[in-house]
Amino acid sequence: MDLWAALFHTAVAVLITAAGFAVGRVLKFLLARVLGRLGFNDWFRNLNIGRALLRSGYTAGEFFGSVVAWLIYIASILIAVAYLAYSAGNMDVYNWVIHVLVVYLFGFVKFFIISIIGFILVDGFVEYIYKGSFSESRLAIGPVAEYIRIILYLVVITFALEQGGISVATLTAMLTPITWGLVAALIATAVLEALKKK
Repeated sequence: MDLWAALFHTAVAVLITAAGFAVGRVLKFLLARVLGRLGFNDWFRNLNIGRALLRSGYTAGEFFGSVVAWLIYIASILIAVAYLAYSAGNMDVYNWVIHVLVVYLFGFVKFFIISIIGFILVDGFVEYIYKGSFSESRLAIGPVAEYIRIILYLVVITFALEQGGISVATLTAMLTPITWGLVAALIATAVLEALKKK
């Protein structure tokens, strides 16, 4: 009876994993098609992050579809392992898997969503700075705008990590000298530009 119960629970775990992979593949396909039809790919490639995705060989729809699919794959595997552990009475493994699922996987989802929205807002703000400048002042505005972009990217990443449940104390300590280095590089660039004009 124990053998049959073990086979039954194993079969259920395999079905959970297979269902997760099937749902992930369907959602990946649908998300890529829907975003492509809505024109999201064309809009997203106007942003800095969208151009980076294109250089890596992905459209926005393919990238977001792949991320969603992999999240579902991982979640289905974790749920299957949790089911097996619970059916076997191993509550330590069960609690650990549920902790990973709730804290880390959900934390990554929050980190990913906040990062993407933050990067879009940062790119939109920097493009607004470029559009608001006169053509003759774009060379001087460029380094400042890119500096602002980098700093805001770092702020977005730090905030997203914190919201995702990851301690950012070490990251903050590492970012302080990087920020000052970027300030020094910006000042040096501005001084060189001023010397060239003279």
